Amino acid sequence: MKRRAFLTRLAPKSGRRVLPPYTGAETDFSPCLSCHGPCVTACEEETGVLARDAQGRPFLDFLRAGCTFCRACLDACPEGVLAEPGRSPLAEVWIETGACLAHQGVVCVACKQACPEDAVIFEGMMRPRINEACTGCGLCVPACPVEAVAWSG
Repeated sequence: MKRRAFLTRLAPKSGRRVLPPYTGAETDFSPCLSCHGPCVTACEEETGVLARDAQGRPFLDFLRAGCTFCRACLDACPEGVLAEPGRSPLAEVWIETGACLAHQGVVCVACKQACPEDAVIFEGMMRPRINEACTGCGLCVPACPVEAVAWSG
């Protein structure tokens, strides 16, 4: 286990859970409460971003990984909770400038390299920001060495 992963488990972040892909605010997660979680198992074989809360509801844990929209969780869901809605950003993602190495004058492009949508742009090599191409997948979150990428679900 990487040192960062170990340390973040000691101080879990609360209130930052993101709904899984293929769901929406109106999704009924009650069938998940009695399900054994094949969606999480399927995700573990891909990225491992999907987890279950204490009640059994699935959520995305960006501290573990990001979502690649591989559809493994969708295909594995026996209850039909995960369905194919229109694709909208999973989460709002932004860079905390006070913590960002690039904003402090250190050359770092970890978030940009992790983004499959090329949504992280740099203004003059030292001021990264996330643009409208962001899908909210969270792949930039675990890539940041100083946890400067923040999100809300």
